[in-house]
Order: sequence, then structure tokens, then C-alpha cells
Amino acid sequence: MKFKLLLTMTVAAMLAMPISSFAKTYQVAVGDPKGSDQAAVADAFKKHIEEMSNGDITIEIFYSSTLGDETETLRNVQNGTLPFSVAGIANVVPFQKNLGIMTLPYLWDTLDEVVVGTTGAPAEFINSYALKVGFRFIAYAYTDFRFMTNSRRPITKMSDMQGLKFRVPQSAILIASYKAFGASPTPISWSETFTALQQGVVDGQCNGYLTIQTMKFLEANQKYLTEVHYTYQVQPLVMSERIFKKLSKEEQNLIIEAGKKAQQDALDFHKQFTQKAKEEMIADGLVVSYLEDEDQWKKAAYEKVWPEMENFVGGKQFINEYLKLLGKPEWK
Repeated sequence: MKFKLLLTMTVAAMLAMPISSFAKTYQVAVGDPKGSDQAAVADAFKKHIEEMSNGDITIEIFYSSTLGDETETLRNVQNGTLPFSVAGIANVVPFQKNLGIMTLPYLWDTLDEVVVGTTGAPAEFINSYALKVGFRFIAYAYTDFRFMTNSRRPITKMSDMQGLKFRVPQSAILIASYKAFGASPTPISWSETFTALQQGVVDGQCNGYLTIQTMKFLEANQKYLTEVHYTYQVQPLVMSERIFKKLSKEEQNLIIEAGKKAQQDALDFHKQFTQKAKEEMIADGLVVSYLEDEDQWKKAAYEKVWPEMENFVGGKQFINEYLKLLGKPEWK
């Protein structure tokens, strides 16, 4: 009887104790290696969510496509079998075409414009379309304009693009853009890009300085880089909406707030290390060129790519809704 009484009292005491709704571990898939812009947003999110939850929530980060390429990890996020993935926006577009608006060539002219487009009302507008396919954008990594690198020659004008093969993500808009610029685009998964460049399957690719450095693309024959500003590479930290909806309101709020802090940290990281990466690669032999005719690239974008992709991303009204939120003039 004494044992039963003691057991009853113990169980009652346990039930009376406050039980944390957290004490959970979440996995984050990152396509790029440590030290990259993608890694920066994941690392910052881990830091903030673990601190804000007093360790009740822990984050495990898997770098360098350990859990699969970005398309695969995004599919798992959508299905709810993986909580988080950091992925280039172009790789999210096949799941939700409206998000392709963020890859329209010459949508943004400066980093400040990109920040406006990924915070506040513009970010909420974009997220509302991500939610339709089971994604929730928690934060963004800022990864610079998609500068073009190649193994064959400097590019200083559009005519230099003739005959060059470029690796692109599976993005209808980027494919259309490269065709408009006179090159031959070849969709290749991110995890296979280094090998494709090294073996000469394609001549070049496009990314920011830090990504090019952390992916060691100079070792894959990428000697020439051109600073062309046709699109800015934003990379959202994507959470599974299926998982998010199962959480308590308190935990949801923690994740949202940690995401905001991580995004600011990612922006600071990008500003701090991009120039350093550029200088180090130039010292290692990278040849940097600048366009003499970027107005012609813009003209090709607005006259060829935007009309061609108008319906793909949701129509002119949709495009103009986002442009209005950005404080930009209407596209007519």
C-alpha cells in the first residue's frame, strides 16, 4: 500500500510539473558549404532560436547538400518530412511559379531595393504565395547579384555571350534571360555544378563572390567574372508549413522572431565578407570585367523576357502589385 501511495504521489507530482511545449530538434538543409551566405542565415537562425528558447529548441545544420540537392530538400519540406531548407529562390519557383517574380531580370538595381523587397509588406506578399504550396519563408540570405563566370573569355558586351554555355537552375525565367542575352543555358542541379564546370560540360555559371569562393569555382576553370546586374540571388530559409501549423503559438512566434534577427545578421554578414572574397579571388587569378553596354541587357530583359514570362509569374496585375509595394513604377 505504501508503494502504491508513493507511486500515486509521484505520478501526481509529475503531472503537476510544467511541461515544456518545446524540447525539440529541427534539421536545416543547406546547399552551400560553411562560410557561405546560405550558411550564414542558417547559423544565425540556430543561434537566435536556441537562445530565445533557452535551449528548448535546438537546430542541426547539414551543409553542402548533405541531405540532397535543393529541389529534393524543398520537396521534403513541402511534404513535412524535413523542417527547414535554405535554397536559391530560382529553385523554389518550380513549386510556385508566382515566386518567379523575384527572378525577373532587372527587377532590382541595388541591394537596398532587394532589402525592401524582402522585408515588411513586400515580404508578406511573397510569403502569401509561398504558403499556397506549403512553404513559409522565415528569413532570407543575401547572396549578391548573379555575376557571370566562365572559363573562356572576358565578357564586356552582350555579343561576347555568343557561343557560351552557362549552367542555370531549373528556372524558366533564367533560361529565357540567357537566351535573350545570346548564350546557351543548360539546367544542372546545384550539387553537380562544380563537376560540370570542371569537366567542361558548361563554360560558366552565375553567382555572387562569396558563393563562388566557398564553392571553389576557380578550381573548376572559372577564370573570368563579369559584374552584370540582371538578377539578385536571394535565398530563403524555408520552413514546412505543415510542421509550423502544428506548433504552439508561442513556438511559432519564436521562430518568426528568430528568423527576422537571422535575416539581419545574414545581411550584415554579406556586407562584411563579399568585398573580402572578391579581393582574395582577384589575388588568386580571377579576372573581373565590367559591362560596357548594360543598357542593352536591360532593353533585352524588358522587351523579351518580361513579356515572355508575364503569364508564367501570374500576369501583369500581379507584377504591378509587387512593383507598387517596392515603390517602383508600374510596368506597362
